[in-house]
Amino acid sequence: MKTLFIKTLEFIARLLPLNLYPFVLRRSHVDIFYHAVSDEPMEFARWLYPVVPVARFAAALDYIRAHYTPVDYPQLHVHYTQGQQLPSNAAHLSFDDGFGECYSVVRPLLLEKKIPCTFFVATDWVDNQAMFYRNKISLCVERLHGEPSEREKLAGLISDVTTSDAAIQWLKGLRLSDEALINEICRVLGVDWQSFLREVRPYLTREQIRQMHTEGFVIGAHTKSHPKLRGLDAAEIEAQIVDSCRIVQEITGQEIVPFSFPHSAFGISRPLLADIRSRHPFVGLLFDTKGLHRDVDFIVNRVWAERPLTPARSLHLLPEVLHNAYQEVWVDEIMEMGRKLRR
Repeated sequence: MKTLFIKTLEFIARLLPLNLYPFVLRRSHVDIFYHAVSDEPMEFARWLYPVVPVARFAAALDYIRAHYTPVDYPQLHVHYTQGQQLPSNAAHLSFDDGFGECYSVVRPLLLEKKIPCTFFVATDWVDNQAMFYRNKISLCVERLHGEPSEREKLAGLISDVTTSDAAIQWLKGLRLSDEALINEICRVLGVDWQSFLREVRPYLTREQIRQMHTEGFVIGAHTKSHPKLRGLDAAEIEAQIVDSCRIVQEITGQEIVPFSFPHSAFGISRPLLADIRSRHPFVGLLFDTKGLHRDVDFIVNRVWAERPLTPARSLHLLPEVLHNAYQEVWVDEIMEMGRKLRR
C-alpha cells in the first residue's frame, strides 16, 4: 500500500506543470549551479560530470532571463540575514571548483547577458599549484578509454579488474585518501599531471579571480583541497571552511565570502557550522547541493544543472532539471507530513 501511495504521488508530481510548482512549493528563489562549460573535451573533467556545450549553456541563460529575475550574492545575503525581500521569481547562479573555463568561456557569456554569478574556488588549486585527485582520475580514465590496452600496465595495482570498463569504474571509486595510489597509477599510465598543470592550466589564477571580482562577480570558497567534510574532526572542518574563505578574501578584498560544500553538507553538524560562522563573521552563507530542500537559515540549497537526465529533447535541459527538483521535494514533503500525522 505504501509503495502504491508513493508511486501515485510520483505520477501526480510528474504531471504537474513546472509553471505551477512555485505556487505549490513556496521558495524565495531557486539556486542553480554548474561545474564545466566548454566546447572542448576538458579531459580532466569530462569523466566526472557532463561538460555542458556552450550553446546549451547560453540557451539556459536565455531561459533564466525569460522566466526568472537573476539576483547576485549580496541580494541573497541581505535576504537571509536581514529578511529583505527578493524580487519575484528570483534565481541565483553559481559555479563550483574554479576551472579556467569559468573565466574564458562562462564569464564572457554572463557579461554579455548581464547575469550575475558566484564562483566557488578550491583555494589549493588557484594558480594551478595543485591538482584535484578526481581530475587526475579523469585524465587516467581518458587514457584507458582511448587505449584499452593500457589497462595491462595496471595489472600489478588492480589485478582483480579484468576489463577496461571495470578498471574505469574502479578508478572512479578512488578517494582523496587514495591519492598516493592515484599518483602511482598516473605514473604507470604516463599521465604527467604536473606538466598538465603547467601547460594547460586548468584552474583559475589569482589575476583572473581579481578581474572577475572587479567585473562584479562574487568569488566564494570551496574548501582548500575539496575533501568530503563529513567524517573530518571539528577542527579540520573549521580549517577547510575558514582558511579557504580567508584566502579568497585576501585575493579579492571581499568583506564577506560565501562558501559551498564539496560533495554535500550531509552529516555535518549544523550547530558546529553555526558556531564557526558566529566566530568568523567574514564567512558568508553556506551553499549545499540538495536542490529545493530546506535547511537551516544560513544554508542555501542548489539545483545541480548538469545532472544527467533523459536524452536531451531540447537545446538545454534546465526546465526538466528544475521540474525534477520540484517534484522530488514535493513528494518528500508530503511523505514527511504523513509521518508527522501518524505520530
